[in-house]
Amino acid sequence: MYTPHPGELNTPIDIFFDSNEINENGYPVETHTHICHVWADVKAASSHYGRAADTDISELGLSFIIRWRPDIQPGMYVLWKGEKQNIETIGEFDHRHTYMELFTKSVKGVK
Repeated sequence: MYTPHPGELNTPIDIFFDSNEINENGYPVETHTHICHVWADVKAASSHYGRAADTDISELGLSFIIRWRPDIQPGMYVLWKGEKQNIETIGEFDHRHTYMELFTKSVKGVK
């Protein structure tokens, strides 16, 4: 079974969570909450190119391997190289809470 070496976690990433709050005027405002700044190993997971509603869509799947943290959940996102990567699923390596793998997707329209 593959277990990453700590030296392979050499890319800094930030993990955020979006929530909606009501401002003083009663309007919803999207709030970006910073969860953590961690080191990761980044690997390509999958990619997909297709069409939806007469728009070309490009999906890039990346896998981020980080040290295990109990506060990371699907629905959060990774900010990597200025791009938002949505966390789809989370996997563990050995069920000893040493490392976790964040499977992400970045979806953007292509012109």
